[in-house]
Amino acid sequence: MKRFADRLREARVAAGMTQEQLGFALGVTKSSVSAWENDRETPSFRLLPQLRSILRRSLDELVCGGPLTPLGVREDVAAYGDPSLKARNREEQALLLRYRALPAKRRTALLEILRPDKD
Repeated sequence: MKRFADRLREARVAAGMTQEQLGFALGVTKSSVSAWENDRETPSFRLLPQLRSILRRSLDELVCGGPLTPLGVREDVAAYGDPSLKARNREEQALLLRYRALPAKRRTALLEILRPDKD
């Protein structure tokens, strides 16, 4: 059976992310992600829900080694609405990850800046 470190690395690579991108999305350093993937450390419990969401893998799969399958579309539709609204390229994915990493007040402020004028 594969170790958590191996499953994490595989999920990150499958998501098309670098260690630095994953670290940024989680609010940790690239060296933290590297330490997890090299089995020197493990992520804190509070980061597991974010890992699940960012890597689109179930916690059972990441932590326990369940089957390697992406999360179901139904869950995404329920949580985020239209499933066609996905990042189209790496730049959009990077923006989305950075947006999700922002505190709630900053996300709200950013959306206000981006809102079309009502004139």
